[in-house]
Amino acid sequence: MNISFQLTLKQDLPTIFGPQEYRDFRDKLVQIDHLLTASGCEQRFIKDTIESANEISSLGAKHLTQALRTVILHTLVNESIRDLTFRIADSQLSQWFIGINTSLSEKTPSKSSIGRFEKYWSRDQIAALIYDFNNQMANPDCCETLLNSETPFDFTKFYADSTCIEANIHYPVDWLLLRDGVKTIVAGIQCMRNHGIIHRIPEPSSFLREMNSLTMAMTAASRNRKGKKEQKKHFRAMKRILKTVVEHGKRYCKLMKNQWSTTDLSEKQALPIINRIESVIALTPDIIKLAHTRIITGIPAKNEVKILSLYEKDVHVIKRGKSSAEVEFGNGLYLAEQENGIIADWEFFMNKPVMDSAILMKSIDRLEEKYAVDSIAADRGFNSLNNSKNLEKRAIFDATCPKNPKELQKRLSNKRFCIEQKRRGQTEGRIGILKNCFLQPKLLRKGFENREIKVLWALFTNNIWVAARIAIENQREREKQKSA
Repeated sequence: MNISFQLTLKQDLPTIFGPQEYRDFRDKLVQIDHLLTASGCEQRFIKDTIESANEISSLGAKHLTQALRTVILHTLVNESIRDLTFRIADSQLSQWFIGINTSLSEKTPSKSSIGRFEKYWSRDQIAALIYDFNNQMANPDCCETLLNSETPFDFTKFYADSTCIEANIHYPVDWLLLRDGVKTIVAGIQCMRNHGIIHRIPEPSSFLREMNSLTMAMTAASRNRKGKKEQKKHFRAMKRILKTVVEHGKRYCKLMKNQWSTTDLSEKQALPIINRIESVIALTPDIIKLAHTRIITGIPAKNEVKILSLYEKDVHVIKRGKSSAEVEFGNGLYLAEQENGIIADWEFFMNKPVMDSAILMKSIDRLEEKYAVDSIAADRGFNSLNNSKNLEKRAIFDATCPKNPKELQKRLSNKRFCIEQKRRGQTEGRIGILKNCFLQPKLLRKGFENREIKVLWALFTNNIWVAARIAIENQREREKQKSA
């Protein structure tokens, strides 16, 4: 299949003598543009998308290319979608990068369009793009063109670490979930009433006002001597309000199912309102039981049975013992990067992540399918006797930090171990860059699938950003040598 990727001519970039930060950002965007086109990754990715014959394959190469580059730009600048629409509409550099020619009166993408772009592709398609790009970085025939160097990236030494990607939820206090339940059900009832479903009940907002008052009283009760007794009283009142609101919610859902045709909503529009209320109603007995167990009987619940959010089902309590975050709420992420900072392997956990030592050999299996693995370095959480034996059988140098202090002292006499462990410390910095520069402190995506898609785009953007930065450094070094 022949696909045209340049349906319109790209405008020349204007010459702007801005501050050094702008010039650096511009150079990186120009280099990323070169990497996407010269490596052929972009063309192959769009070609495979069109040939896959899915819902977006009919959108055309130009639109898909613009969507891909907009996602990369969005991840790179790490702005809100609304701010990104302003940037693209106002910035010739951004328009040039995503392929908009304003001289032809082409329209810049809207907020809703940008929100859809990153969901065009599945996790497997994005993963294939990451692997394709990594293979080009390891190809000796392409390194001169792509990296301005005679040496390709080395994909034999790997450095592993794990982290938590926090979900966008408030601190999961059990009694606050009762307030969340009332808030969601009341919002659904008000929406139905606005569209013509009327049933005789007190003003819905009155339940929310009363619940908010009890929430403030519950917080204040923890600061006085009779706090426990008052908290029990307030909790019982909160429980009564929630149960009342649940009964109203059930009646309104039943009315909406039977009478949606009399409203100005279609069935497709009515179903999400019903589902949102019913999903909260289904969790109501569990959140009441958990809060009752701790507040009334004084028995704390185990992490395995806690409900952390009414809206995010695949979120877990992750205890990593970090000084800044003893406990985190989200999903585990495992990464393995190569020496230059290109992420070569990863795993984003829907379920609660297992011990780090149980992750390592699965990662090695995946890495060996694509690369010739020579060594692996990680912190002491990844070290175990079985892992060391398996690595020795595979002739892979074990640079994981031993848990035993005596064994560690012995390993420190090995020069190669010390070099690999020193380099491994940079992997924590790579995780910080990924989370703070390409993601956000809390991932603003609903549902595990959407969070995983965002993480994968962050991984790809990290890799192409690292390659662009190194290519620019190599080019500048060459220019210095020529002028010397």
